[in-house]
Amino acid sequence: MKGAVIVVAGGFGKRFGTKIPKQFLMLNKKPMFLWSVEAFAKLKCFKQKIVVVPSCMVEGLSLKYKDIFECVAGGKERFDSVKNGLKLVKEDIHFVAIHDGARPLISKEDIEVILKEAQKTKAAIAVEQTKDTIKVVSSKNRIIKTLNRSVLRNAQTPQIFETNLLKKAYSRNISRNITDDSSLVEKLNVKVSAVVTKFPNFKITTKQDFLIAEKLLR
Repeated sequence: MKGAVIVVAGGFGKRFGTKIPKQFLMLNKKPMFLWSVEAFAKLKCFKQKIVVVPSCMVEGLSLKYKDIFECVAGGKERFDSVKNGLKLVKEDIHFVAIHDGARPLISKEDIEVILKEAQKTKAAIAVEQTKDTIKVVSSKNRIIKTLNRSVLRNAQTPQIFETNLLKKAYSRNISRNITDDSSLVEKLNVKVSAVVTKFPNFKITTKQDFLIAEKLLR
């Protein structure tokens, strides 16, 4: 079985408040996105590593990391970036993993479990048990109902799919409000498996997240 990973690192992370996009900041002496690439590189089945970056960084990163991964320019929206990455996936690749460049804590162990599930069902994603009670709120900030958190999960990455299935999902018209790859595959009436991660896998959104990740990676 041959796999490919597309690490999405094409955003500018304006909410983080730094001139350099957060995924390129040095995290324990290594660019944040590179932690994800190296986690997938530990699994021999991932023969192809593709990193989606801002167009202004493609040339420089391609030269610096030419022996580790391939680079491609990101698009306006996240799904545009993934679509650009998919164009580089080779014909002999059976499964494609999509992973956020701002989730540097992903473990080899969790990747393996998600991949095994994807091989059984064609589609599997990382999720986290929802800890908070979730309220559905009206436009006037009135609570409409309370959801049962025992059946709720927070979607994470990696999200791993059979290559042809993912390409089919991305060949259709894509709504602007799509925020993850699983949503597109679900629209094909495919049942996507949810795999609860065993190790920390949060997305770095704030500077506090960054500091926590630094401590964990030490």
